[in-house]
Amino acid sequence: MSQHFRDFEERLARYDDPAETGAALHQLARAVIGVRLFTLTAINMDAGHVRRVYSSHPDVFALLGTKPIVMDDWFRAMQTERRITAINSAAEMEGNFPDLQLIRTLGCDASISIPVMAGNQLLGTINALDAEGSYGPDAVARAADLIVPATAVFLILRNHFQL
Repeated sequence: MSQHFRDFEERLARYDDPAETGAALHQLARAVIGVRLFTLTAINMDAGHVRRVYSSHPDVFALLGTKPIVMDDWFRAMQTERRITAINSAAEMEGNFPDLQLIRTLGCDASISIPVMAGNQLLGTINALDAEGSYGPDAVARAADLIVPATAVFLILRNHFQL
């Protein structure tokens, strides 16, 4: 596994385009927890919105404009407890994703959301989706290993995107 982290670090050290940092994190996440669909969502609390800043499937889940932050229990748990949230079945996904039918066309019936914080500020989330049952307790524990690499990526992206 450590070779995957070294590969990530090398890609981070030598990127030409900041989007390459998201792709490097995507590759690392594929090795650490497994993913079919991978996005990064930056959070701007002052402006009250989120913005997708990386997508493994930009043709389907494009880098769009902003969406308002929904201050629900899930968001507050990410913000205050830094809780990694996993949904592991098609039934659990019902009602949680407005674009669920599109997600399912990619073979995804499980998701994991990983909050990324620095300086007591929620920078964004890693959003990974895969086949049903993919994100059990072991995957959730491994997902925490992505937080430090993701912090570097979000800080780089903040310097290149208007969030």
